[in-house]
Amino acid sequence: MDIGALTDETLRDLRRPRDYPAVSLLLPTTRRSPYSTEDGVRLRNTVAEAKRRLAEDPRVTRAARTDVENRLDAAAAEVDLTHTTDGLLILAAPGEHQVWYLPRSVPQRVVVSDTFLTRNLVAARIVEEPYWALVLSESESRLWDGAGENLTEVTGDGFPVRPALPDHEDALPGRHFDKVGKHALTPREEAHLERERQYMRTVAGALAPVVDRTPRPLYVVGLREQIALFEKLLPGTGAITARVENGGASSKSAHELFELLHPAFDARRSSRQGEVLRRLSDARGQKRYTSGLDEIWQTVRQGRVALLAIEDHYQVTAKLDGNGGHPQRVETPTEPLLADPSIHEDVVDEIVENALQSGADIEFVPDDTLASEDRLAAVLRY
Repeated sequence: MDIGALTDETLRDLRRPRDYPAVSLLLPTTRRSPYSTEDGVRLRNTVAEAKRRLAEDPRVTRAARTDVENRLDAAAAEVDLTHTTDGLLILAAPGEHQVWYLPRSVPQRVVVSDTFLTRNLVAARIVEEPYWALVLSESESRLWDGAGENLTEVTGDGFPVRPALPDHEDALPGRHFDKVGKHALTPREEAHLERERQYMRTVAGALAPVVDRTPRPLYVVGLREQIALFEKLLPGTGAITARVENGGASSKSAHELFELLHPAFDARRSSRQGEVLRRLSDARGQKRYTSGLDEIWQTVRQGRVALLAIEDHYQVTAKLDGNGGHPQRVETPTEPLLADPSIHEDVVDEIVENALQSGADIEFVPDDTLASEDRLAAVLRY
């Protein structure tokens, strides 16, 4: 499944405990067409590694092993290697399996537990943040419903919006928004400009209830003067997330539009990371800051975390005493150790799950961003 299918309800279901063993397979894949043969080899090797782990785990019954092995084979057969993005997540437990395509790079891992590994789904959903993309042009303004690289044109709520046709004698062939204001306007030009304003009012009027009903980041594409005029007429302030200057986007396909928007998405992610670091810095000064595995393990369980920041690929195997005490790191998690039910392969994933349950904001940052904070940091509610 694509990450766009991940709803809050689905995520909650994936986080619930499973009958042991619940197997999570992560592997990086390649955005390439035709698909990379390396992806197929990596997939087979990862499935084989999972089966080996199951065969050597004394806690796995023969019936459960057979069931989950069959689920792994079925999931691997469902993988479309021509569809892959940057990562793949396969989840298998007795009686169920799922395949998720991830729009972000992941490490190659096999985790066997009584819950599925979900932190990569959470991180991927942040990458796939839903948004609106409005494309302005003189002939037609189009609205797109976006999530990551998936864009679907909105054909309702007044869209696409087309301008009222001018009277033949007042029409100014070749006249564009970017020419307005460069010389004194004649009455004919003033009439034409008013029609342009009315057109942008119509676009703004059609968009306003859409964004009010479903608030999302708004990316506006068009000529600079078009965007400026539209912004003046759009109710509210600060509604536009990013402005992309391009005069020929109206005829572009969904894929072409995504490529045009890509730099704006990168800039937004960078801005979000900067905002996370600012919030952490402010919290430090307000004595509402904590960092490191031990402290965050406790404060998350107490429901005190408002914002949790984690490095992308930070993972810790630890021994838990079952009473909520501090996790004891296992520096060399050999497979005999992993058979111990008190050993948890990824307590960071459990921290993320607990933070989500308490309503905390989760943000993933590039590796080494929080090196001095032991890879984890949080803003506390109190």
